[in-house]
Amino acid sequence: MKIIDLLKKYKWMLIINLCIVGMLVLAVCIVNSFHGNPPLEYNYKYSSELGGVILTKYTGQDLDVMIPSKLGKHPVVSIEGQNGRGLVSDQVRTVIIPDSVTTIGDYAFAGCESLVSISIPTSVDTIGICAFCNCTSLSSIALPEKVTRIGSAAFNTCKSLISITIPNSVPSIGDRTFAVCSSLISVTIPESVISIGDSAFAGCDSLESVIIPDSVTSLGSSAFSRCSSLKSVTLSIRLTYIEDYAFYYCGSLESVTIPNSVSRIGYESFYYCSSLTSVTIPESVTNIGYGAFLDCGSLEEVLIPNSVTGIGNIAFLRCPLRSDQTKERIFQINPKAL
Repeated sequence: MKIIDLLKKYKWMLIINLCIVGMLVLAVCIVNSFHGNPPLEYNYKYSSELGGVILTKYTGQDLDVMIPSKLGKHPVVSIEGQNGRGLVSDQVRTVIIPDSVTTIGDYAFAGCESLVSISIPTSVDTIGICAFCNCTSLSSIALPEKVTRIGSAAFNTCKSLISITIPNSVPSIGDRTFAVCSSLISVTIPESVISIGDSAFAGCDSLESVIIPDSVTSLGSSAFSRCSSLKSVTLSIRLTYIEDYAFYYCGSLESVTIPNSVSRIGYESFYYCSSLTSVTIPESVTNIGYGAFLDCGSLEEVLIPNSVTGIGNIAFLRCPLRSDQTKERIFQINPKAL
């Protein structure tokens, strides 16, 4: 009887002790799955959804880093940053990613200012938000054909990046994806792209020409603003709007053909395109926004079709228009446009 009474008295204590023992056994099993202690050079977390390990921090000292394909028995499937900082330090020069990785996550290499070379395997299909932002020494990068998503600001402020080919599997270019890539000379946008986000290429000072394929139906605000070397642009015939500030301060832009699908030219969309000499506005356009061609100091020829019923204030202010007929037409719609 005494034993039974003792068991009743201390049953909760026994239950708690059994739970603690069970947790310790589970912990040992997890550690054993990594063949002993996990490598000390990486912080990581396990994702049951992805079926493998997500690396979050490299704590080693090497400046040339080869990321492992496995931690113990578990494949390394993803890389992401922590607290807005990248996996590796800003002193790391080169990184090789194994073909077990399918996702380069948000902030994976953000702020890696010394990174000059990175090898991305063909297995990667996702590049996250700000994945390579502020990699100021990175001059080239090859994106795998399997990539279907490039996150916002993925290459923002990659000031040494010279050229980029976007894979034909990518449906959209997000906001600020290549903003302030000031050495970017050429970009190839494939027919798979249907939208280009706000400020996607803003501040690409070295970009001289761009062809926006006819698959694109949406061009975001400030998409190519402050591209000071941009001389020519071919617009998609499926665009319906030229958004606000789209080509703001593109001082080298010499010519642009607005397609017959556009109904509105946005607010200051061609502001200070000081090399622009002529513009043909198609019959599809009904509205020209405030300051749309403000300070286009070389703009002498503009055709305003009968379809245009609204012109915003100062839309053609300080434009040396030669045709009295054009000026009269603009004045009739809005005297404050000139």
